[in-house]
Amino acid sequence: MNTGRKNNILFLEKAFLYDNPNLTGGVELFNLTLIKEMTDLGYPLLIPANPGWSHVINNSIAKSSVEILESSSRLDKITGGLLTAWKLRKKHFPLLLIGNTGNRLIPIIWALKKINLADHYLAILHREPRQRFVNALKGLPIDVLTVNDKIASHFDRRIFPNVKIHYGIMRHEQFHPGKPITEGTKQQVDFCVLGHLDRKWKGSDTAVAAFRELPNEIRTKCRLHLIGFVEPPAFPEQNIITYKWKSPGEIADLLRQMDVMIVPSRDENVMRETFSQSAVQGMLSGLPLIVSDLPVLTEKINNGGGLVFHDNNELTHAMSKLAINPNMRSVLGEQGRQTALDRYVWSTQVFIDKFVAPYF
Repeated sequence: MNTGRKNNILFLEKAFLYDNPNLTGGVELFNLTLIKEMTDLGYPLLIPANPGWSHVINNSIAKSSVEILESSSRLDKITGGLLTAWKLRKKHFPLLLIGNTGNRLIPIIWALKKINLADHYLAILHREPRQRFVNALKGLPIDVLTVNDKIASHFDRRIFPNVKIHYGIMRHEQFHPGKPITEGTKQQVDFCVLGHLDRKWKGSDTAVAAFRELPNEIRTKCRLHLIGFVEPPAFPEQNIITYKWKSPGEIADLLRQMDVMIVPSRDENVMRETFSQSAVQGMLSGLPLIVSDLPVLTEKINNGGGLVFHDNNELTHAMSKLAINPNMRSVLGEQGRQTALDRYVWSTQVFIDKFVAPYF
C-alpha cells in the first residue's frame, strides 16, 4: 500500500457534478468501486460533487482519503464548470482523472487547462465522445482508455498517441456458476434479461415478443425473467417475471439461478451499448448468451459462448434450441466464462501500475 501521499488525484465525473443519484448506472457503479479501491491502495482523491452524490460517495467509500468539493447541480454547465475551476485555482495535482466522456465537462476542462492545474491527465471513456469533447482534450498530456474499439476510433493517434482499450468487470469473483443441478430436478428453463430495462433500447420488449412465439410445448416449460425496472410492468403470463433494480450482490445470486442470458440491446441512431457489463456478468456466471447482432456484443462470443440473432424469429429459434438442449447450454456457458476470465475482468492494481503510479 502507498502511504503518506500528500498530493490528491482530481477525479472529474459529469454525473457526480450535474446528475441526481436516483438510479445508479453501470458507469457510476464502476467509478464508485474504482474510487474505493484506489483509496484502499493509498491514492487519495479530490472529487467535485453535488450534495446528492456527495452523500452517496461518502456512504460508499467511508474513507478520510476522499475529499469532496461540493458543487451545485442547479447551475448550468458553463457557470458550474467555471465555479468549480475557480475553487480549484490554488491547487495543483499530479494527475487529473476524467471518469467518462461528457460535453458538460468541457467548460471545466478548458478552464483547468488554462491554469495548468495538473501534470498529467487520464480519461476512462465509456461512451462515444462528441468532437467537441475530443477537441477539449487536445494539447493535454493525456492517456485515453476506452471500453471498446469504436470509441477509440474517435481519437487521431497522431494527436493522441496514448489511446488504449482497457476495461472489464470489477470484483468479478462474486460472479461464478452455481452448483451443478442434478439431471431432472429442475423443471423450468430460466431465461433472463438484465439491465436498466426502463430504457427501451435495452430491448426487453424484443425478448418478450420472441418468448411469446415459442412453441407452446416449449414455452410452458420456460420462464423469462426481466431484471431491472424502476417500476416493473405487469404481464398476464405467470412465466414472465419482472424485478426492480437489484444491487450487484443480489444480481450475482440471481444469475446463479438462471440457465440462459438474452442481451437484446439495439442501437437507435447512436451507439447505446458500449460494453454490456450484464453480458459479461452472465458469462462469468456460466450462462450461455443469446445476443443481438451489435458488434460490441458479438465480439463477446466470437470464441464460443452463445448464439447471435438478427430478428425476432431468429431469437425465438435460438431460445428454442437452448431450451431443449441442456448439454449445449453447459458447453456454451463454460466457453463464455473462460472468455470473460481471459478478456473482461478489471484489476485496479494493474490499472494503477500502468496508468497512475508513473506520475507520482
